Amino acid sequence: MIIRLLRGTVPAGQEAALVGRLRALAIDAPMRGFTGATFGFRRGGPELGFMALTTWESIDAIAQLTAGAPDGPVPAQLPGREVEHVSIDLFEAADESLAVLDGDVAALGLIWGKIAPHAESAAHEMIRASAQGIAAAGVRGLHVGRRVHDGQSELLVVASWRDRLALHAFAQRRENGAIDPEFLKLLTDWRFETYDCLAPGALKLAPAAPAVLLADDTGRYIDASPAIEAILGVPAELVMGRTLVDFTPPDRRGAAEAAWQSFLDAGSGQGTFDLLRPDGRVVTVVYRALANCPDSGIHASVLCVPGEAETDRPVASIVADLFPSVVVVAA
Repeated sequence: MIIRLLRGTVPAGQEAALVGRLRALAIDAPMRGFTGATFGFRRGGPELGFMALTTWESIDAIAQLTAGAPDGPVPAQLPGREVEHVSIDLFEAADESLAVLDGDVAALGLIWGKIAPHAESAAHEMIRASAQGIAAAGVRGLHVGRRVHDGQSELLVVASWRDRLALHAFAQRRENGAIDPEFLKLLTDWRFETYDCLAPGALKLAPAAPAVLLADDTGRYIDASPAIEAILGVPAELVMGRTLVDFTPPDRRGAAEAAWQSFLDAGSGQGTFDLLRPDGRVVTVVYRALANCPDSGIHASVLCVPGEAETDRPVASIVADLFPSVVVVAA
């Protein structure tokens, strides 16, 4: 099996257009030799990174759909003007027993590294030995790929997570950090990235349901319900890593920072607020917010547009329904 990793950046203002093109792709239609795909986004400062991970039965299967060029875009409509600085890497599956790509995932963690001389067997053994423990933490499956590039063996490990909060909790609470230091000793160079996934099964338009944002103590959004798209104009996956200040009109950002701190101090809040959408529109929303919900250090905001049917259900109850894998500790 071949793992194909396409990465690039999304120019500002092209986020919604890219999601529209992804929704138009017929990736569910049978394609000979094509076995799976998922798409991801990551926020690195003002830059939005894009990733398309696809799996194939062979190099020939890729070449047949890319006019004989395995490193060409797949499907043919990608990348376009919505993705710049594209790079494509191909890896051979190193352990078929671990090569499980479940399209119904919320986040991916990618480790790429150059393997130290004589350390390849030990690296693969450590990955196999860790599979059970990370599965208990919320990993649905692993992809492990290898290749030889410029005479040196390289390793790609892709962990698919059932939800973003599980990955957040793992990275925050694991004693040795997100990556075992003993594993890193087997690499001469490495890179770790996380992506919020817009999986094929989630490419349908967002359902009508409560719009909820979850933020950490700094105000950075770490999860959101699909219905947030109806308010902000982009899917929840493109909101991750942004803050309330990023979605506030420039002349009100100082007040937004102060309002966030006041909310943390009070433990709850409600009212109206103007949000700046990525397309430049300003929308007024009604919000109810609750600190330390669904867990300590995570804070929930329920949003709706004025005039829409509002609910008087407690915020904690709404969050419990939308994020069932996390125990809601707030009242």
